[in-house]
Amino acid sequence: MTTTALDVLKGELTRKLPVVKSSHRCEALGRSLGFITYASARTAACSLPPPTVTVNGNAFTDYLASHGFDVPAIPLFHVAAKAALQDVARRTPALTMWGFGIGRPQRGADGKRETSEIFNKRFVDDRAELTSDGAVEPFLLSLALLARVVPTKTIRQGTGSYRLKHIAENYACTYPGGEPLGPQYVPNGAFVAAAIHAGFLYKSYVDEFGYEAVNVSFNMSKPGLDDLDCEIRPTGAVAQDRRRRDEMIQEYGRRRYYRILRDAG
Repeated sequence: MTTTALDVLKGELTRKLPVVKSSHRCEALGRSLGFITYASARTAACSLPPPTVTVNGNAFTDYLASHGFDVPAIPLFHVAAKAALQDVARRTPALTMWGFGIGRPQRGADGKRETSEIFNKRFVDDRAELTSDGAVEPFLLSLALLARVVPTKTIRQGTGSYRLKHIAENYACTYPGGEPLGPQYVPNGAFVAAAIHAGFLYKSYVDEFGYEAVNVSFNMSKPGLDDLDCEIRPTGAVAQDRRRRDEMIQEYGRRRYYRILRDAG
């Protein structure tokens, strides 16, 4: 929680909750961040290193309710997501709404590749989209999934962001107050931003022409991801492969099954 993040929270809450008195918004914000007053929150934000805080929706709504405002916690979660997205964007200058960079220059209807000016403008636009309102709920949905992901010491194969964002966008979950959050569409870059914010390590790549590959890999347990994938997408490819494996083991026995795999290899 830096002073920059606190300013983003305050400004976005003003935009989201204009009917709430300014002083009440600020004091509710301070309490939601774990402080007695907004002033103490700002003092803490000026310290080095700045503190890490967890947003408390109940503290926010309870304070406003005590002053006659019946407001849900969702606006608070949204503005916190905005602040987090802006922080990740500052720390990761190549990240856009769609991943790392925007891939290679695209071809138009005439078959010609886009000019460097058009390519650069597309990058700027897609980067701005990463911190827009449209990235907020996909970011929060991704965080909800990532809370169930086991980190590992090293970056592993089978942990590509494009696969994981598909798992996230099928995840049925809610906000802390019970309001529905997922399933919904999750852009690749919004998932990557959530993983970076959650503290996961990542590895980016470049193609043979030197352009950023939009997908990255993470330090996550692949078996754990496979379990989540099977739970969340029971008709998906991983779940189907696992069912076929279990059926073959039941039919042939585990030792013979692995012998069949070895001979096929």
